[in-house]
Amino acid sequence: MKVALYCRESTDDTSKAPNIQNQLERGKAWALKEGYSLVAMYADNGFSGGDWQRPQWLQCVKDAKRHLWKVLWVWNQDRLARDTEQFLWFYRSLKDANAQIFEETSNDFIDMETLGGRVKHQTMAQAAEIFRLVTSEKVKAAHIRSKAAGLPWGRKPRNFDVGLAQELRLRGKGWREIAKVVGVSYQTVRRVLLKGVILEHQQSVLSLQTEKKA
Repeated sequence: MKVALYCRESTDDTSKAPNIQNQLERGKAWALKEGYSLVAMYADNGFSGGDWQRPQWLQCVKDAKRHLWKVLWVWNQDRLARDTEQFLWFYRSLKDANAQIFEETSNDFIDMETLGGRVKHQTMAQAAEIFRLVTSEKVKAAHIRSKAAGLPWGRKPRNFDVGLAQELRLRGKGWREIAKVVGVSYQTVRRVLLKGVILEHQQSVLSLQTEKKA
């Protein structure tokens, strides 16, 4: 069976799921264990689950409609959407494409065709939406306070030694420790390095597909 992975990570909910690299590793391990053929990996780094314009999320739906795979692995439902309407749209889009969603944390498929499943997953979607809205209100309030006090908002982008950061990561150093050495925030270090990891994983899948065709 052909399967795909979808991973998402944002700076406001790092406690709700492993980082993207770990999500990818877990998804690949699941596909290998089940004997499935991993044909695609989608990862949106730094995107809120309430964002309807996530590029890889949208590509995932397009590829499902093209029947490129039959099952989509996700760490949990929250990775897909943090908005009730959004989650229902995504689920129905995949259902119409005869594709299923497997949730790692429950070790089961997301099923909205039974009353129990509908109640469970809609309740989870509503809870995720409330959490997102509360977080958004906190950020807005902080912005208003900073503006009223005449303080700058956000950080200016800064260049850093990516090669050194990669070397430190390979040595097992944590994001915050690396950030102190290269002089930027740990979020910046993580975003830049994980982008490279995602590309590497995608290239490994393409290489595997090429080998199978050969």
